Amino acid sequence: MNVLLLTQFFSETRGGGEYVFKVLADLLVRNNHKVWVIANKIAGEEYEDKENLKIIFVKPTLLHDLASLPRLSDNFRYCINATRAALGIIKDEKIDLIHSNNFAPALAGSILSYITSRPHILTIHDVFSLCGRNYWKSWGKQSSASRVGVLLGPFFEKLILRLKHECIHTVSESTRDDLVLFGAKKPIHVIHNTISRHEDIDSIVNPLQFVHVGRLVFYKNLEVAIKAIKIVKETEPNVKLVIAGNGPHKKYLENMVESMGLQSNVQFRGYVSDSEKKSLLASSNAMIFPSLCEGFGLVILEAFSFGRPVLVSNIKPMSDIVSRKNGYLLDPYDEKSWAESMLKIIKKPSDASMMGRDGKKVLVESYNQESMYRKIMDMYTKVS
Repeated sequence: MNVLLLTQFFSETRGGGEYVFKVLADLLVRNNHKVWVIANKIAGEEYEDKENLKIIFVKPTLLHDLASLPRLSDNFRYCINATRAALGIIKDEKIDLIHSNNFAPALAGSILSYITSRPHILTIHDVFSLCGRNYWKSWGKQSSASRVGVLLGPFFEKLILRLKHECIHTVSESTRDDLVLFGAKKPIHVIHNTISRHEDIDSIVNPLQFVHVGRLVFYKNLEVAIKAIKIVKETEPNVKLVIAGNGPHKKYLENMVESMGLQSNVQFRGYVSDSEKKSLLASSNAMIFPSLCEGFGLVILEAFSFGRPVLVSNIKPMSDIVSRKNGYLLDPYDEKSWAESMLKIIKKPSDASMMGRDGKKVLVESYNQESMYRKIMDMYTKVS
């Protein structure tokens, strides 16, 4: 099968949605399909050439370290340039179907489907407008957040469901339910995420170190983790929370840490490479993920892959992935329960190791690459 993938970023370090498309391309190529990817190039990032995989870069080249979303003008330029580049590819390479990531790629994919009559599959990871009553208002309060984006965000989320597409691919039952509530009419295929295979890392675990990996935005709810560190510090003065990632909420969190006198206990690492991320996960005692809104929570699987327990908010879809056998499901607003769970992880290393082993088992049995590939091909076959 010849597949055209449209995604603004084609990377394992730029966000869960982009990670999924990178893994998807690798799975297709490994199974002898031909894949063309149209993406923006990220300045300073290297891309690996593979047989049966052709990456076409369109302007603009982005300086993107997760500190901010692409500007509205960047999105429109991607849409226009990707559409132009794709028309020749679809004709010359006999493309069977178009599969697009959310927002600008989805618009390009819809236009191309109209022009070429190729089937279009739309991937949607989250429905932000249903993530609390004041999601877009809260987003606008963050430093460097686009006011235009706040105004247009709800409109574009509604618009996407009206674009030309044969079906929707999403990553969790939770997002599927949100899509139905939001007005989706086309068939929805729930295909759980998976992660790239990696070599085991021989790393010494710091029993006092916890890690969070992700975009620093308000709904990641890191305030509760920082407050919990303040409590844990009373018993374990050298406890450390390493926060890897950038985003418009970073300055607020840094000010919070300073005001609480936690500069020696909470470390902001900023954007980290894939190898640095893996090293942090491997050397930390557990992964902290107190998010209030997620399409899936891919970093949970990454923590499992290193045999690390996870502490997550007790909300879907995280509560569908994590159980008491491999982590803690916690009230996202109760810092005391987060602190108590951190102390249990520190004081009972045998229990933490057992949780980590169960997480690794869950990853292998329920979120493996073979399962994702079979479901992707079933979806592709139904629309092509």
